Amino acid sequence: MIPCAPALRQRLVRVAQELDAPDLLIRGARVWSPFTGETEAGDVAICGDRIARVGPWAGPVGAGTAILDAAGLVAVPGYIEPHTHPWPFANPLALAEAAACRGTTCLVYDDLLLHLALGVEGLEALTRTVSEAAPGHVFWTARMASQSRFAGEEAVFSREHVARLLAQPQFLATGEMTRWTDFLDPALAPRLLEIGEVARALGKFSDGHTAGASARRLPALAATGMRSCHEAITAGEARDRLGAGLWVLLRNSSLREDLLALLPALAGAGFSDRFTLTTDGAKAHHVAEVGLTDHLLRLALGAGIPAATAYRLATLNAATFLRLDDDLGAIAPGRVAHVNLLTSLTEPTPVLVVARGRLTAREGRLVGPAPSEDFPWAERYRGGDPPIPAWGADAFLLPPGAPSPFPAGRLANAVITREEAIPLTPRGAGQWPADPDAHVLALTDRSGRWRTRGVVLGLAPGLAALATTYTTNAGVLVLGQTPEAMAEALAELRAAGGGVVLEVRGEGWHRFPLPLAGIQLPGGFPGAARAAKAFHGAMEACGYPHSDPNYTLLFFSCDFLPDLRATEAGWLRVKTGEILLPAEGLGADG
Repeated sequence: MIPCAPALRQRLVRVAQELDAPDLLIRGARVWSPFTGETEAGDVAICGDRIARVGPWAGPVGAGTAILDAAGLVAVPGYIEPHTHPWPFANPLALAEAAACRGTTCLVYDDLLLHLALGVEGLEALTRTVSEAAPGHVFWTARMASQSRFAGEEAVFSREHVARLLAQPQFLATGEMTRWTDFLDPALAPRLLEIGEVARALGKFSDGHTAGASARRLPALAATGMRSCHEAITAGEARDRLGAGLWVLLRNSSLREDLLALLPALAGAGFSDRFTLTTDGAKAHHVAEVGLTDHLLRLALGAGIPAATAYRLATLNAATFLRLDDDLGAIAPGRVAHVNLLTSLTEPTPVLVVARGRLTAREGRLVGPAPSEDFPWAERYRGGDPPIPAWGADAFLLPPGAPSPFPAGRLANAVITREEAIPLTPRGAGQWPADPDAHVLALTDRSGRWRTRGVVLGLAPGLAALATTYTTNAGVLVLGQTPEAMAEALAELRAAGGGVVLEVRGEGWHRFPLPLAGIQLPGGFPGAARAAKAFHGAMEACGYPHSDPNYTLLFFSCDFLPDLRATEAGWLRVKTGEILLPAEGLGADG
């Protein structure tokens, strides 16, 4: 629920009767209704941040009434992105501004990396102020576990911490549980199920994640109380999740472009009441170039989905999924005034955007100053910078006791690795891959108390070395083709203060500082999009062959995707839980 002051309600009632003048009057539009699927000529009278009346306006127009001429335009509700990630490069406020310019006036963000970086108190303050400053509505989900097990994880994501976040109005739900198999483990499930019930008691819900779950396992996962899944990649998987009672978020992003394969699920289901759309965290420059929810709508319309169905997926359905349909998702009396004005229903990118009752964007640009440019970023991200260790070249050698042949992870796509045995050769006091294009990987956490090493294949043959603070465990990741290059990359990362640095073989260094917790840039969206595109271009110059290097880096340190990953315990074979090369303990000082 989005609160509305009683005094504003009283004004809405009077303006709805055409007794008082509205604050903003959208004149001459053809208004599309998600309730009827029809479009009718009418005006939209707005008071404060709410819609008072829809239809021909014959009431007073005061000296303070702003008139927005919408003749020849179609008015649709602001689009809703119900599940996305504000990482990396673009900070959450900048992304919300860019989204509003393309008609997505409500976003729901995952909190994971910011939770790990800032702690509960810092996260609470940041999420509150970002949600207040955004041109549209920004909500959040609170994770109940990380994506990479670590000592003390249950304390960081304790019942008390998650409950504290869920008690805040900007939090709608618990976040996706990527390690969904924990729900089926009798030793691990009780804590998770208890947090889920805390959410329910607070009137919140549990966002879901069931990637790779068979139809046989879906009933057990649905029985945990999770409400949704955005991980279907075929129409059949989407129908399986629908049949288990889950909301199905049809995904299309810069990592996975699945929407066209998923849309047949709409026809197969015979109705679309429990489907909506999500980008699930697209690259910043992807958003800048093709859009956000407007891009998904364009794909759906181009695939022959009727306009009434497509727009409902992105508006009322998404609001209903979020339990906000009394406030969002429709141009109707009493709802928040998020209105997109389109040239036609065949062109979902708006020419004018009204958010929270104010003209916010025109022709893809904010009409006023971007709040992100003056936001107190340093204050809100205080203490979030990850320590970056100082390691020499020998720290990156594989130990003499490492298995040879070594179980390396070959990238099958941007995030999935497949195990492949490779020979090692002696080097100094340790070992090194015989393949010159192989990359040794080294990972540590925010405390620098351990070091895990592994080997990656198929990353980028021209990438001499890379170091980054953009990891799913909020630590530091180094990759390289020689131990000397890895040590140099780590030194470059220390000089940058966090972010991503990489050396293209034969070309030199590319540096992408990310001063906000090592994952984001301060300021507005255009700078973040330029930096993201330049990073992608640098990776392509190294021969990176996959769709999204952001997720490649992020997921090297996760513990839920096959086959091999770097974790606090060591080089992990995910499916069996076997540690193939244990982590090296470094002590409290790293």
